[in-house]
Amino acid sequence: MDERDLVRLERVSLTFPGGAGRAPVEVLREVEIRVRPGELVSIIGPSGCGKSTLLAMVAGYLHPSAGRVLFAGKPIRGPGRERMMVFQQPALFPWLTVAANVAYGLTLRANRRGDRDVAATVASLLALTQLEDFARHYPGEISGGMRQRLEIARALAVDPEVLLMDEPLGALDALTRRRMQREVLRLWAETRKTILFVTHDIDEAVLLSDRIYAMAPRPSRVREAVEVALPRPRDRDDRDVARISRHLASLLE
Repeated sequence: MDERDLVRLERVSLTFPGGAGRAPVEVLREVEIRVRPGELVSIIGPSGCGKSTLLAMVAGYLHPSAGRVLFAGKPIRGPGRERMMVFQQPALFPWLTVAANVAYGLTLRANRRGDRDVAATVASLLALTQLEDFARHYPGEISGGMRQRLEIARALAVDPEVLLMDEPLGALDALTRRRMQREVLRLWAETRKTILFVTHDIDEAVLLSDRIYAMAPRPSRVREAVEVALPRPRDRDDRDVARISRHLASLLE
């Protein structure tokens, strides 16, 4: 194992057991993935190939049938604050304001640790995600893109080492999605958080990522790990971006 890896999946396989006359379902077969600190790494592949399942393993919600899922060189045994999920549909508290949603996890931690800087941290995160003017609004009163930024701010509130982003832009319209792609890159550049990003959008993966893992259909394995050594920001019409996108499309086809 490379000691520089923050997250590593080593020959990870997963089979869901059968029952009541159903046969076992093999989802993943000897998957190898590595993510170094500060990288933005994407996973792409056909529907049902286990992309979200891989994130759930890194989050600690699921455990492999074989192989190892490691964080900082140690096996992941369960969920932890150093690994926070951002879902496609924001799991916000509709009865709390934008500021209170961000403060929620911070308040729990402050009660345990005696921290007194919750308000300052909330203000900083709202400024980072450009939501400071909407602090007193409720989630139902802001746009889809703002709600997704709020979900990211809430994940960042506990200062994780890794953000696990499961199709976070998939529910947005095309124009909002493009704006949010730029926002994800801006937040990544400003925080330097490590990000493991699942998407169905090949162009999105090329625009955002340092490395892309293209998955085969179930039982899924890594078909190819594609390095994206292009300067940022990237333009989807750029010749090199288009070349990598075509190559990835051919892998998935």
